[in-house]
Amino acid sequence: MKVFELTQERIPSVAKLMCTIKPEWWDYDGALGQLSNINESIKTIGWYLGEDEATPKGWILCRELVGYRTIELECSGFDDNGVFMLEHKLGKLIDIASQYAKEKGYLTIRNGISSIGFNIHGQNIDDIPNAIQNLT
Repeated sequence: MKVFELTQERIPSVAKLMCTIKPEWWDYDGALGQLSNINESIKTIGWYLGEDEATPKGWILCRELVGYRTIELECSGFDDNGVFMLEHKLGKLIDIASQYAKEKGYLTIRNGISSIGFNIHGQNIDDIPNAIQNLT
């Protein structure tokens, strides 16, 4: 797959992908708003994968925390034959985000684990810290 920068003109097709493969997280307007939020202290940058520019298959959206010289993964997803995967097959995009951060002189790249639907081997986990501490 090829990588394309997430520009204002291309945001609608990625927003459509987001709300199609994970409608319980995003409706179209919510996805469009999240992908489009830009101001002077926190800027939005993103990239997506696809066989061609008009057909996104996966994306990452990052926030540039300009004052902190940090880039932070805001959201990501991949359409694995109609199934939403959070970070599946997005290594190429993470590499591009890392290179971008280095070129901007950023000192930190942050990424967090979402607690929505968190599970270990298919078993839902209600107390995440306790479950991690007691892994065998």
